Amino acid sequence: MTSTTTTLHKTRTAADYVHTHSPSADTRCHAGLVLRTHAALHAMSGGATDPADATTLRELVQAVAACVGTDWLSARAHDPDIGRLTILLNAPHLIPSDLADLDVLLSTALWTRHGPQPAPD
Repeated sequence: MTSTTTTLHKTRTAADYVHTHSPSADTRCHAGLVLRTHAALHAMSGGATDPADATTLRELVQAVAACVGTDWLSARAHDPDIGRLTILLNAPHLIPSDLADLDVLLSTALWTRHGPQPAPD
């Protein structure tokens, strides 16, 4: 079985970038919550199917959503990936079938919202 944190390394990398580079103290605080939640997953020993992992995975999804912001999520609801993230947020139980896919989804949201901006022409 692939460990939760091995699979979620892209999310951690994106959150670390946001935490280190964002000019906004609020955004850095939200990114810090993503990092702390990721660390909590890392500290668990039950594996990806453990119910505690499912709870903490939900907390991770919620932390990423808070970091990118509800207004940003709403404004991009037409994007299929952001729509998937919104569905996960509203699902009564978070049981991802593919943690690698969840990792890409969460990291994509963080990079798209807070990643480096292209240089002006």
